Amino acid sequence: MKNNNKSLFTIFLIVFVDLLGFGIVLPLLPYIAERYQASPFTIGILGATYSLFQLIAGPLLGRLSDRYGRKKILAISQIGSAIGYLILGLANNLPLLFLARIIDGITGGNISIAQAYIADITTKENRAKGMGIIGAAFGLGFIFGPAIGGFLAKYSYSYPGYFAMVVSLITVVLTIVTLPETVSSEQRKSNPKAQITLREFWKVASASNIQYLIITFFMLNSAFSMMQGTFALWTQKRFNFGPEQNGYVFAFVGIISVIAQLRLLPFLVKKFKERSLLNYSTFFFVVGFFMIPFVPNPWFLMISQTLIVFGNSMANPSIQALASERVPKEEYGEALGFLQSAGSLGRIVGPILGGWLFGAMGINSPFFFAASVMFLIYLYLQSKK
Repeated sequence: MKNNNKSLFTIFLIVFVDLLGFGIVLPLLPYIAERYQASPFTIGILGATYSLFQLIAGPLLGRLSDRYGRKKILAISQIGSAIGYLILGLANNLPLLFLARIIDGITGGNISIAQAYIADITTKENRAKGMGIIGAAFGLGFIFGPAIGGFLAKYSYSYPGYFAMVVSLITVVLTIVTLPETVSSEQRKSNPKAQITLREFWKVASASNIQYLIITFFMLNSAFSMMQGTFALWTQKRFNFGPEQNGYVFAFVGIISVIAQLRLLPFLVKKFKERSLLNYSTFFFVVGFFMIPFVPNPWFLMISQTLIVFGNSMANPSIQALASERVPKEEYGEALGFLQSAGSLGRIVGPILGGWLFGAMGINSPFFFAASVMFLIYLYLQSKK
């Protein structure tokens, strides 16, 4: 048990440092892209580019980790992320921005490997709590990352990219030095060579009865990324926010996320089943998204963001835990990789649709649309009872 706790803490540190780099860059991308005359729709495509290549690479990385081991593939993917951030720091035109996001997207599927690692070392009873550790690492990354990125952007838009590169290289060292391997040589030999096809995807989804989780995860991430992709543009138009102010908003979101993952989620998991938590989370999403256009001043944004964070903190670990319960141990990496790809597909559709709605239908339309999507998820989950 002590070894498992040590491994969970190591995974927590790795994901935290990884997401620190991601959090540094996320609030700045719209402002960087605007320097090169990018429209809201183009900025939406830029945001979707990361997720498109994460969609392609996520299942492959998960399957490779089943075949060759979690540790090795995790370290390789982290090196790729560092290269992507370096190009982002050097970028002086829009094509280089896209290249940076493509490279980081290809290697960004490593979250599914971290999820598979946690599934390896936890039981079904405490798996949702274990997955919540990743959520807490996300939250901490979004506390410090956006604040650091906003601060560095005051001096140069290149500095956040360089800083993110450094913290990504730190994760490589953490992985190599401190993380034990969980996939035995016998398990690696028993796994077939990695190959990802639509037929293979549907075979895993059908055999393990995770189709409804895939649909839910796709729609949830579509709505969330629609809000996330246009939020900085919206605050710029509504409250004249710049990178620094948005960095502080994202940092607040990170603080609430950590509290929810480390304090609220363990309590709720004991009191309710994962399926019920997933249903309840949609209510918080609907109310949070719908409130945003009506906030009278920036302080009221904190209420809507808190509701959204509570919904996200309950939904993601619940979906991941439910999915891992429906697949054999030797397929954790592959199945969670497919689930991650469904989320990535949602993060492709969401920013593009949100950017188009923002430019064509008004700055509030992405949030109303996101609230409507979450309400449809709620009705869908009720029909699955």
